[in-house]
Amino acid sequence: MFRGTQDAKIDEKGRLKVPADFIKPLTDNSWGPVFFITSRDGKTAELWPMQNWEPEEAKKAALPEDDPAKITWMRIVNYFGAVAEIDKQDRLILPRKIRERLGLVSEEVVVTGQGRFLSVQRESDADAEIMGLLNPGSVAPMTAAEARQILAAREAQKLA
Repeated sequence: MFRGTQDAKIDEKGRLKVPADFIKPLTDNSWGPVFFITSRDGKTAELWPMQNWEPEEAKKAALPEDDPAKITWMRIVNYFGAVAEIDKQDRLILPRKIRERLGLVSEEVVVTGQGRFLSVQRESDADAEIMGLLNPGSVAPMTAAEARQILAAREAQKLA
C-alpha cells in the first residue's frame, strides 16, 4: 500500500525517479516493474502497478459497451495512458500526453500514495488542490469525477 507524500523531480527527458519510500511497497507486494501511467482528471498523473490497474479495467469491462460513463472513463484513461517499466535506477518515463498537459518536464513534483497507486503533481498544483479541499466551496465538480461516481455506483450494484 502506498501512503504519504514525497518530493521528487522529473528530468528533461520526462523521467520520474520514484522515491525510495515507494519502492519498498513495490518489492514487498511483488507488484513487479510494469506500470500503467494515466490521468483520470487531466490534472494529476497516476502511476498504477499493473496488478492493481487490471482489476480497475475488469470492473469497467463488466459494464455494457454502450454505457456513457464507461465510454467517458475509457476515453480519458486511454488518451493519457501508457504502459511503462521502471528501470534499474527506479525511474519511470511519463507518457508524452501527460508531460505536455500537466507541464511535467524538468519540474519539482510531489508523489503521493493513494493506496493502490501513486499520484504525481507539480508542487504548486498539489498545494492549490489541498487548499481547495480545505475550502470545499471553491472546488467545482468535473465531468470525469461525475463519471467516476456513476461507475462506482454501478460497479457496487453489479457486485451486490
